[in-house]
Amino acid sequence: AHWEWKFRHNPLGATEMVVGMDPASSARAPACVAVYAVVPHRCELQGEPGVAGLQTDLAVDPTLRNGLGGSRLILSIGRLYSELHLRGQKALEWGFPEPHLQRVCLAHLKVGVLRDVVFLMRETNPLHTRAATLAVEPVARFGAQVDELWQRCRREFGAATVRDARHLNWRYCDHPEIPYLALVAREPGGALRGLAVARSGGCDERLFSVMDWLVPLDDREAEGGLLEALMEAARARGKPYLAAWFPLFRPEAQRWQQEYGFCARPTPFQESYRCWAKGVGRRWLDEHWYQTMGDIDFL
Repeated sequence: AHWEWKFRHNPLGATEMVVGMDPASSARAPACVAVYAVVPHRCELQGEPGVAGLQTDLAVDPTLRNGLGGSRLILSIGRLYSELHLRGQKALEWGFPEPHLQRVCLAHLKVGVLRDVVFLMRETNPLHTRAATLAVEPVARFGAQVDELWQRCRREFGAATVRDARHLNWRYCDHPEIPYLALVAREPGGALRGLAVARSGGCDERLFSVMDWLVPLDDREAEGGLLEALMEAARARGKPYLAAWFPLFRPEAQRWQQEYGFCARPTPFQESYRCWAKGVGRRWLDEHWYQTMGDIDFL
């Protein structure tokens, strides 16, 4: 069910995968010993629509990892993936590979290191910031108002995965294994002001992790109301810490530290990337690419 959800039912309905098979396997059928798989996403880059890819499954059989055979195999299937699925159609790819695979990709597959992944963390005691005029409530699925919210927010991003209802419903509401909490902030008349998605655990079982966040930068009421609701939900689940990820250039990352008491916490993860858009380099992406924990495939 997880495989079908990720590689067949993603918003673009595309399966982008190359596998390495060992025909000499002792099993009845050839054994899969390597995989290079990417989930395509709709994106916006410098105000233009496009397609990006999340390098979500890159692996080699453990018995091959200590020799040159495993590295050569990754190179072979990586090059075949590029021939079959890139072909000038993608503007951007990103991922969070394990260190030994990252070294191979950096050396041979034109992959670069974009940035360290730094979480924001705070104890889940109350903030006392909720605006009484807004209602914050859970929803089972996202509707058309989310598409309008995305249109309001997208102007604030230099680059981002398209966070409309189609994407959010697939990424969170349709996930076959993880129960996510989806919250929306509304005015008394029902107008949507912002949304947040969270889950228990993630990188650590003590965390309540903010997976997605879509709130206009100047809407402090929606920001405060959603944050307070997330803190309350975390306490109800016995989670002592709320964690989120925004690139550190983002105003949210700065404000949450200065005004709400979040601390920056380094993680073991580094983000890798490949970009084919003209005039878009590492520094520009680091300063303009909006991302959240939902852009990390294993969360």
